[in-house]
Amino acid sequence: MKHLKLLVYGDVNLNIMDGSSVWLAELLRLLASDPRVELDFLHKAPDQGGPLNEQVRAIPGINRIEKHPRPMKPEQVVEAIRSLDAEHRYDRVFVRGNIAMGKELIKLLPGRLAYYTLEPFQRLGELTGQEKAEIGEMLSRTAFAVVQSERMRTSYSREFGIPEEHLYILPPLIPPILKNPGFRNRLNSLCYTGKFSEEWGTPGLVDTFKRLKELLPYAKLNIAGNKFHGDLGGRKNDIETFFANDESVNWVGVVSRQESIQLSRNSDIGFALRSNLIDNDDSQELSTKLFEYMSAGKPVILRATKVHRALMGEDYPLFAETPEQAAEKCAKALTDVALYSQAARMSYDAYKRFAKTVNHGGIVERLLQGQKTTILFAGHDLKFLTDTINAYQEDDNFQVLIDQWQGHTKHDETESLAKLEQADIIFCEWGLGNIRWYSHHKKAGQRLVVRIHLQENSQPQYLKEADREKIDRYIFIAPYRYEEFVEMHDLPRERAKLVFNTVHVEKFNLPKHPEAQYTLGFVGIVPWRKRFDKALELFDKLWHKDHRYTLRVKGKLPEDFPWMKTNPNFREELALYDGLYKKIKQAPWCNNVFFDGHGNDMPKWYRKIGYIVSTSDFEGSHQAVAEGMASGAIPLMLPWAGAETVYPKEFVFSDVEEMVGFVMEKELEVDNTSYAYEHFYHEAIVRQLRTQCEMMV
Repeated sequence: MKHLKLLVYGDVNLNIMDGSSVWLAELLRLLASDPRVELDFLHKAPDQGGPLNEQVRAIPGINRIEKHPRPMKPEQVVEAIRSLDAEHRYDRVFVRGNIAMGKELIKLLPGRLAYYTLEPFQRLGELTGQEKAEIGEMLSRTAFAVVQSERMRTSYSREFGIPEEHLYILPPLIPPILKNPGFRNRLNSLCYTGKFSEEWGTPGLVDTFKRLKELLPYAKLNIAGNKFHGDLGGRKNDIETFFANDESVNWVGVVSRQESIQLSRNSDIGFALRSNLIDNDDSQELSTKLFEYMSAGKPVILRATKVHRALMGEDYPLFAETPEQAAEKCAKALTDVALYSQAARMSYDAYKRFAKTVNHGGIVERLLQGQKTTILFAGHDLKFLTDTINAYQEDDNFQVLIDQWQGHTKHDETESLAKLEQADIIFCEWGLGNIRWYSHHKKAGQRLVVRIHLQENSQPQYLKEADREKIDRYIFIAPYRYEEFVEMHDLPRERAKLVFNTVHVEKFNLPKHPEAQYTLGFVGIVPWRKRFDKALELFDKLWHKDHRYTLRVKGKLPEDFPWMKTNPNFREELALYDGLYKKIKQAPWCNNVFFDGHGNDMPKWYRKIGYIVSTSDFEGSHQAVAEGMASGAIPLMLPWAGAETVYPKEFVFSDVEEMVGFVMEKELEVDNTSYAYEHFYHEAIVRQLRTQCEMMV
């Protein structure tokens, strides 16, 4: 299984709660939840307790590293990462920082650094052409750069000349949605959680609330956070005093993210009116805190920037540009039931729309990109997978392992366990003992696929005893078998897919020999259900009408299988075959029946065949018919269950007499290859199989 040795550093202090530190804690939880990740986390500052540090300490699987007794300066961060990488040689180093830090780190980690920086957007209007070129050069040398949205990716690509595929979208790490919110004002309260700074609108928050109190003296303000940035326009002391002493303010300080979310849910309006230096029409950033309010079904006060209008809707009623506007809109919403409900529903619906577009799980896959994916093929008979196995072996992005079973249940368990440890994808060919074993041993992070043929029909116990919750895909080779097994085992249709077997059509599409127009072909007379006796009956009737007809048989004979001779259960079947041999020897057409033996010369053999015969009692898909059609032979099939769902109905006959009539009345037209190309062409089928193997569930 893929393994990622990862170092994470965020240039934020977990001792102080704000949106960035909450984001970092959530990112660590997300990364550590993947069993393929071996995670080292470098602290910016030593752990001084508090809810965010407690949250990180509680995450299993993280090696927390502290390098300095005080918050690290940028040059100390670079040196710490350099020394850690020299010791551990990480596969990837994921860093959130500024432009200057990125320029230094890329010198140490070209091609291995995954970098997330919002500074280019925050400074976009002031960057010179030279600075943009330097930022583009730095980000282009990373393994990939992280952005927050599609619009941000487009902007980074345009402004810094970075290919969009080099920019990975990691949306805000959003909270779970509250089910069935009330959409009504309960406590007349405004809420803010996060850092306190002029850019983040803290002075405006105070001015908004003071004006709101003039309009609604009973209004309340709930605040979480303890991180003050700068002097807040010369008002830091006054603001801190106001938070601490005003009886209408509930300042809870630093709390866990869960407590922060709960505070938002216990309030009525979220405050997200940041300064126009942060939120403007050039900005692409969406605040994590904004989503905490929205997920709870709370209306939010925020600027009408392009990104906010796209998120909330052009007619959202609580956009504001100044503290005065914000206070007036808050007062109106808190006293107008219909307006409050409208704004709350628009906020909640916008969050639901956004949440549907979010997929955080892909970040680990992107970090793993560049490592080979290991695919393990397991089963007793892999011949129908040759094309797929070859395709993976030729792909430099994959490592192929084979677990060759000796029978339906017989295998070397030690070898299977060793290969299981290495596998990212497990492909069980046939749903027999292999799928039962692998489904009970599959590990988190692995993908398990099983392909079902026909034997499973008579031995359903293996699928019944498998841990079906661990099976990600069931692949069937014929529509009839798909329906049969889905019903028999009550399989989830969303995990069941139809993919035909492969045929190298171009290898079989060779010129026919002249005798082909009078030659029947039959592949594999064992076991008895193949009904070679009916093929002989067909041949006998045709020969008596025209002595030019011949029958050619390809494949092993009963006597070539030792177990048929030694197993008493097959005595009766062997006797039936002996009877057929005697019939052939005594028939006037004995010299027109040829046993061509077993071999891998099928394309050459099919050049002699004008008609491919399938008289089985039942089949999965009968590969010989597909190969025969690829060669241009005409199928002659009795109606085994599902035959018409795989092959053209015109070649399925009710009985031998109808077959004879068809052959005698129809001129041989050797032109069935188009159907084979359309349905069985190996390159197309392999692509379909690979999609099912490689796609995320």
